[in-house]
Amino acid sequence: MRTTLKVMAILVLFITLSNIAVAKTEIMPLSDIRPGMKGVGKTVLRGTEIEDFNVEVISILKDQQPGQDLILVKTSGDVIKRTGGIASGMSGSPIYIDGKLIGAIGYGWQLADHKIGMVTPIQSMIDIFSLTKHNKDDNKTINLNSPIKIGNKTYNKIYFSSNNKKVKGSDALIARPVSTPLTVSGLNGRAKERLVETFKDYNITPVNGGSLAYLDGDTELKPGSAVAAQLVRGDINVSAIGTLTYREGNKILAFGHPFLAKGNSNYLLSSAYIHQMITSIKMPFKIGSPGKLKGVINQDRTAGIAGKIGEFPNVVPLEINVTDNDLDRSKTYNLQIIQNEELIEGLASSAVLQAIDSTIDRTGEGTSKVSIEIMGNKVPTDIVKVENLYYSPNDIAASSLADFLQGLSLILHNPFNKVELANIKFNIEIEKDAKVALIEEIKLNKKEAAPGEEVEAEITLRPYRNELITKKVKFKIPEDTESTNLEVHVFSGQEANLNQMAPQEEEKKSKANNIKTLEELIEVYQSQKKNNQLVVELRPTYTPSADVDNNIKEVNKEHESKKDKEEKKKVREDKDSREPKKEIFNDLDEEVVDTNYVLEGSLMEEIKVKIEE
Repeated sequence: MRTTLKVMAILVLFITLSNIAVAKTEIMPLSDIRPGMKGVGKTVLRGTEIEDFNVEVISILKDQQPGQDLILVKTSGDVIKRTGGIASGMSGSPIYIDGKLIGAIGYGWQLADHKIGMVTPIQSMIDIFSLTKHNKDDNKTINLNSPIKIGNKTYNKIYFSSNNKKVKGSDALIARPVSTPLTVSGLNGRAKERLVETFKDYNITPVNGGSLAYLDGDTELKPGSAVAAQLVRGDINVSAIGTLTYREGNKILAFGHPFLAKGNSNYLLSSAYIHQMITSIKMPFKIGSPGKLKGVINQDRTAGIAGKIGEFPNVVPLEINVTDNDLDRSKTYNLQIIQNEELIEGLASSAVLQAIDSTIDRTGEGTSKVSIEIMGNKVPTDIVKVENLYYSPNDIAASSLADFLQGLSLILHNPFNKVELANIKFNIEIEKDAKVALIEEIKLNKKEAAPGEEVEAEITLRPYRNELITKKVKFKIPEDTESTNLEVHVFSGQEANLNQMAPQEEEKKSKANNIKTLEELIEVYQSQKKNNQLVVELRPTYTPSADVDNNIKEVNKEHESKKDKEEKKKVREDKDSREPKKEIFNDLDEEVVDTNYVLEGSLMEEIKVKIEE
């Protein structure tokens, strides 16, 4: 009997706990909300402790905010006194009336009364789960049905904006999203400035925050908790910190306004720790750190962001290995970056630049050896590998990013296939010595050669403040050449790449793109010459084409009679029909020699070809 009663008691307890676990938050529809109603909001001011603040409904802005209604509220209480009003980082703070959720803090006023704000109705946020609404609300002015009086001023309009654009007229109240600060840790100086440039179109300014917060125990996410939407996580962190509004099982809603307005998104969802509230005339703000990884933010919409706990996004691991040979110091940086074509270049390049700057602890001249590996699902052989040597007289760290940025851009923005990156590795060795050399002189062992005959070029290099170096390169005169004069060009690998990218005469006339697939695009990228390679090319002597010749003589056309023009045109056409067309910059032979220096300069020497009659 006792056993039966014990089992029944356990079952009752289990059912009760189950009901509590699945119980949904009670919601108050917008139609039931009236001016004068009072309630409470929830947010975190320090650490992870959720605190309450008072809220009073001023007005319902029904059908006036594009795509959704808004609730105008006034906040008060001890929490608001300590914050100085609605603060950046409070966006998403849930608002309750009679224990029922009405929405989240979404908009506030800069350089005005920070105690006044607007609440995004909860139903608009819940609609995100089914994607029923996605309207753009930026830079929109609405006329109020009834004027709003705040302090001694009366407002007849509300202007919604995410930037600092000024509005004409004193009767317009400028409403901006209660910004979720883009807190950054591990980035400073110019690396942070590069990140600012990445987000300039989003009207978001990165601010310094804390690194990952390692808290004792697990932090349960619930309405009022501080949460972070992370773009970069690891030794460097880039996060937007706001407040969780609503939780239904493993589904969550937060912010009460868009973050980057990406729609379908792929951000990291983390708990957050608030270090301090900072009061400000413009708008108070929170300084915080991302905490434990919790899940994914998969929607970024007008009414807020939505995500799932326990499900994690597809991210790109980035490993950065930096060695300073002068300091005999090596450092490794590991981070995860969100999979996003528009943002990954700026995020990754900022991280790499910071890693280099932090390790060498200086700016200025130097030489670097860089190797890059980029893995992706649609990349031929699954991996792209590139190595190069760089020299800069004033900024070796920034100069070393050239191939990295070019490779990411080609892969991510190629017109053939969408590529999901799987892994990135960036290795760099730096020293202050200037390993750069000027191509100073070229000597040929013969001034005249027959088709098929071998010629040797002796090339002198002048390293910076070092002894001269001589390189000998052999090449053959093509057996089928019809030219009586050829040019031997000597230049660096970098200049060879520029020449290759310049459109040649035949390519200008062709409407077809020579590169047809992603595989061909990557092959061109990987086959580029290195900055430390000496390139020797044998080319036909340049002869101006008929078009070029016409342009040169254009200045004289007004002095020519019609008859003269016709006769000269006929002579030119006859000449062109008899002579074979020559391809400009079409190299007949190419030899590449590796050196230990970044090369600069270019030279050319002519050689006569003995053509047998």
